[in-house]
Amino acid sequence: MADKKKVLVVDDNQNFSQLLQCALEDDFQVFTAVDGREGIKKAAEILPDIILTDVMMPDIAGIELTRMLVAEEETRNIPVIVLTGSQLDKGTPDLFKQERNVRHFLSKTTPVMDIVAIVKKILYGG
Repeated sequence: MADKKKVLVVDDNQNFSQLLQCALEDDFQVFTAVDGREGIKKAAEILPDIILTDVMMPDIAGIELTRMLVAEEETRNIPVIVLTGSQLDKGTPDLFKQERNVRHFLSKTTPVMDIVAIVKKILYGG
């Protein structure tokens, strides 16, 4: 287990979180957080290799989460994939892409195996 890379999924939608966890757990050690506040705490504790976060969450939203990660030395270089279930205005992906740690901005309608492939590409190259 120790040789598996760590993935942190931060999402208040438990069903989507579980779906991602099931898809990722064959290849990765998967941790979950139900909101941005827990996500920040867990990111600092486990120092995951990558973080997948929702945009709209109670308390601390996805954009605040990415900015808080960048603000801390130990989490600033963790790549982030942003996932959204809502139809946002076109400026939202651009807002996230300005953050140095954001690698991808995906819809939750993206097939889950495609999301897994993107995670692998970011972590292992190729």
